[in-house]
Amino acid sequence: PYLYCASVCYQTIASPLVVLVAFCLDGGGRLPQSELWSLLAGATVLALLGASLVGCYMVPEYRKTFYKHKSFNTLVQWAWTERERGTSGEGSDGSRAKIVAYAAWVWPPSDQVRAWLEEGWAKWEKEEPDWFTNKWKARLRHPGVPPEALPPALKRAFDAGEVAKERFRRASSLGPELPPLSTGSKVKVAPT
Repeated sequence: PYLYCASVCYQTIASPLVVLVAFCLDGGGRLPQSELWSLLAGATVLALLGASLVGCYMVPEYRKTFYKHKSFNTLVQWAWTERERGTSGEGSDGSRAKIVAYAAWVWPPSDQVRAWLEEGWAKWEKEEPDWFTNKWKARLRHPGVPPEALPPALKRAFDAGEVAKERFRRASSLGPELPPLSTGSKVKVAPT
């Protein structure tokens, strides 16, 4: 917010100076001075009026969050502990699900994520909230996810699923010929 505010103030002050320098460099008087000053004044008033309206119509209890500086990690930690509503749904679970959808390097501490997953996984499998999709679950299996952030039971389930997927991939790569039976004979499958 401070950098944005400084940039806006700089532009508001620098714009008239730039116009003034342009008039000084205009030797032939070809620039329409009165029109350019009027346009600049109108644009400045409009910008200040817009900023004032944004401040006036902002919900008063959230006004301080607009200009209060927070680092991204601080914002993520606040959202993890306090936010009750997010784009993924109502309640802290929906908000936390959105945070877990971020890159793993911005997650809250691993022990907090692990405790949240342990506590809610069985409930989410039964209730199936909107955010509890296969795509969301796949984010937890991403190689960048810290292993200590996943509960041991969930890690085992993911590993078992990966082993089954690898077996299927290997079996399907054999083509129409199946692996030999214990008697040593081969069975051929007719193409469909």
